[in-house]
Amino acid sequence: MAERIYEEFKEINKEPIYNCGITIGLINESNYDWKITLTGPKDSPYRNGIFILNAHFPDDYPNKPPEVYFITPIYHVNVKPTAKKSEEEESLGHVCISTLNWWKPQYKMKEVLLNIYSLFYMHNPESAYGTERAKEYNDEQDTDHSIYFEKVKYFTKKYANPKNSNYAYDPNQDWDFTI
Repeated sequence: MAERIYEEFKEINKEPIYNCGITIGLINESNYDWKITLTGPKDSPYRNGIFILNAHFPDDYPNKPPEVYFITPIYHVNVKPTAKKSEEEESLGHVCISTLNWWKPQYKMKEVLLNIYSLFYMHNPESAYGTERAKEYNDEQDTDHSIYFEKVKYFTKKYANPKNSNYAYDPNQDWDFTI
C-alpha cells in the first residue's frame, strides 16, 4: 500500500494535472495521508478560492477507496454540509464523485483529483448531499441557478479567500450555509 501511495504522489508532483492548481503534501509519512490544496479556477464561481482537502488512505488501499474531504468549508451540492453523526457516516466535507463511489483498484488519485477539480464546474443535484441544496439548484424560478451561485461566491469569498484561509470545518458543529 505505502509504495503505491508514494508512487502516485511522486507521479502527480512530477507530471502535474494540466491547468489545475493542485499541490499535494504528505500529512504524516507514517500513514501517507495527503493534504491537498486546490485553487478555484478563474472561470468558475470558485475563482480565487484556496481549498484545502485531506485524503485518508485505508490500510487495504487500493482495494478500498481513499476518503477525500474538504477541510475548507465549500458551498457545493455534492459536498457533505453536515457533521458526522455516526461512525458509519461520511465526514463533514466528504466529496461525492463517481470514482470514489464506484471505486476500482486500478483507479489512481490522479483520476480522483481530476473528478474533484471538475466539481468547480459541475453540480449534480441527482447525487446531492442534502435536499436543500438540490432544491435550491433545481429551483424552477431560478433557471440560471443565480441564487445558488451567489451563495457559492459568497462562501468562497468568506472561507476560501487566501487572506482568510485559516477557516476549517469544525466537525462538532453543523455549518449554517445561509447568507
